[in-house]
Amino acid sequence: MSHEVPWTSAITKVKKNELVTHGIDQTEIINNFRYEEMVFLLIFGRKPTPVEADLLRAVIVSHCSHGITGQSTLAVRMGADCRAPFLNSALAGFLVGSGAFHQGALQASMNMIKEAAGAENPERYTRDRITSGQILYGYGHRYHSKDPRVIALMKLCEVRDYVGKYVQIARGIERIVGPELGHYMNIEAAGGSILLDMGFPPEVAPLVIFIGRAPMFAAAYMERLRSDSKPFQKIAVYDIVLEEGE
Repeated sequence: MSHEVPWTSAITKVKKNELVTHGIDQTEIINNFRYEEMVFLLIFGRKPTPVEADLLRAVIVSHCSHGITGQSTLAVRMGADCRAPFLNSALAGFLVGSGAFHQGALQASMNMIKEAAGAENPERYTRDRITSGQILYGYGHRYHSKDPRVIALMKLCEVRDYVGKYVQIARGIERIVGPELGHYMNIEAAGGSILLDMGFPPEVAPLVIFIGRAPMFAAAYMERLRSDSKPFQKIAVYDIVLEEGE
């Protein structure tokens, strides 16, 4: 008979009437930690510096509300139309939007920027991707020529003197694809490069999407439920060209 090995974890010690996370009592965390500091503590096992906490807060907040045009938010609104519970609707939003062209773009951008940073020549790496027709994740936007969230995040990096290797790589890519292709950095390359400079592994990039987008999903869900319009309203679609006579 095989010997069963119990699961163990060094994250939080659970004792009778006591919880200690990475050496810090939960009472201390509840009284004195901000949310982004708790997130950082769980991931890295230490409290962030004030600058790290400020940048992480900014990256999370920058992902909160992008309007209702995103496919993920549309899925949540349609869930409300079906009178599906909010949890089901929110999960639908995350599942629908998890592809590399929407919410999955944060992880894809981080992987690409990390790959560029490890290349012998990041500029050649960028030009090779352009020549081969590969996607430059984190660059270009369907609405914004210059993403206002990027401007705010990059300015914060300057003000807080937090321009690390990966932010510099992301900017270097932009200096090529911006003027040549008109594809300037979007929120995912900006936020992703900051997260990489903090040490966040790309594998947990969806965490920022989860905690950033969920409040917007709740707001969009409630707005749709309280709307005076009937469920399943007619949706105007402008990118379908009808044949004459249709």
